[in-house]
Amino acid sequence: MVLNKAKGRMFKSVGWTWNPITGCTHDCPYCWARSLCERYGRSFEPKLNVNKLLEKLPDDGTWIFLGSMGDLFCYGFDSHQIYEVLNVLECYKGSNKFLLQTKNPVRAINFIDQLTQLKDKIIIGTTIETNRETLGHAPKTIERYAAMVFFDKLGFKTFLSLEPLADFDIGDMTNWILDIQPEAVELGLENYTKFLTPPPEMKIIDLIAFLEDCKIPFILKDNLASLASKGERIK
Repeated sequence: MVLNKAKGRMFKSVGWTWNPITGCTHDCPYCWARSLCERYGRSFEPKLNVNKLLEKLPDDGTWIFLGSMGDLFCYGFDSHQIYEVLNVLECYKGSNKFLLQTKNPVRAINFIDQLTQLKDKIIIGTTIETNRETLGHAPKTIERYAAMVFFDKLGFKTFLSLEPLADFDIGDMTNWILDIQPEAVELGLENYTKFLTPPPEMKIIDLIAFLEDCKIPFILKDNLASLASKGERIK
């Protein structure tokens, strides 16, 4: 098995990362995966890694993060390549679930027939940095929100990454989370760059308290870990 065991402050249900695809065309300036590739002189052009489709997948009941170094539903992958990956999931007989994390859940809707066949095996995830607009060529945040509501209404399990978190409007953000009904949420600030305006600390504390009140599982990345216990003070 050549998959990577998940490390760091990743959501605790994620046991593995699997990269049958790498690369992305969203051009987010704060993207750590692209920066890592560039640092080592590697291309970040979307690529299907056919040999990894043949890897033996684990069966330990955890989540497998599919594409931690890319985005399956970015427009750099053609439909045939996406179907090749989804076909592997269809044949999988183990107990793990696959986290399909994408900044383009709008395009994922084009594959709704096959995704519906995989409903019991997958979690549809997206990144929402803010209810406002952010940098890069991914769909607008409100379009990502609407697509995730669509998946929730059809009974799909969903996941939200609020990372890197930019300044946001607490009322809109909490309403979006309620509408999407995620299985879990992760929160973190921009780590290696300074393209986004970070939220005031108190606004983040309000958001944490909201998640606690709603009993939505969440994890704070290292740059927000110091706020873990502060949400209780504003309930």
